[in-house]
Order: sequence, then C-alpha cells, then structure tokens
Amino acid sequence: MATKAQIEMVLEEFKKVHPPHPSGFLQRIDERQEGAGAILCLLHESEDIVTAGRISEVLGVSTARVAVLLKKMEAKGLIMKERAPSDARVTVVTLTEQGKETVRRIEEEIFRQMGVVIDRVGEERVLEFIAIAKEIQSAVAQGGT
Repeated sequence: MATKAQIEMVLEEFKKVHPPHPSGFLQRIDERQEGAGAILCLLHESEDIVTAGRISEVLGVSTARVAVLLKKMEAKGLIMKERAPSDARVTVVTLTEQGKETVRRIEEEIFRQMGVVIDRVGEERVLEFIAIAKEIQSAVAQGGT
C-alpha cells in the first residue's frame, strides 16, 4: 500500500505538469488547478488576505470571469465576499466552513485515488510518466525546435 509520503511526493510532481489528461483521475487533478477548484485551493493555501484581483492574477483570467465564479461560489455557500475596510473597491474573499469542508473532501479523494494509482502502477512508473510528460510539455512549449 502506498505511503502518505509517496502519495504527497507524486502529487507534488503532478502539480508541475499540465498536459491534457485523458483519464478521469488526471482530469480531476487538473480541474483542481482551474476555475472554482483553483479558487478554493488558493483560499485554503493562502496565509495572506486574498482579493478578487489577486485571484485574477494567480489564475491568469479576467476579473470579469473571476467575478462570475465568485458569485456562483457564494451562492453555493463556499465563500464569503466582503469589501476591504481600507478600500471599498477591493473585494476580500474567504472560505466558509462549507468551503473548507469541500476542499478537505477534494484533497482526500485525490489523495485516495493517487494511492490506488501508485499501488496499481508503481511509484517508479508513475514518476517516469511524470518525467515523460514534462519532456513532452517542454518540447511543445519550444515548438519542436
């Protein structure tokens, strides 16, 4: 059975690679990096105050897109939006308890699934796959030159 250390190390390596993912599991890891999942993770992992503008910068998406996502997430009870006391034009975003629980469940499921992958495929082969994916990503980024 895969150890916690093995799973954590492999997940860290997966975070460094963003090629298209054909399998559902890898797609779910990738989705964590995008949209509402990325916002939840950013809020969960940040030790600083997170503003809507900061979310836009980190995700590399427009402030309009972030506003739409935040509105949907607030309606689902995942986040709270407040105006910054120092500047009413700035929106501060925080996780609700439901948002924190959602992040915990997402991380728990990804962790569980990675354990299954390591157990079935083997740590060495998973790491080899990640290394190959990085090479492919680099080749594509360089335009094949």
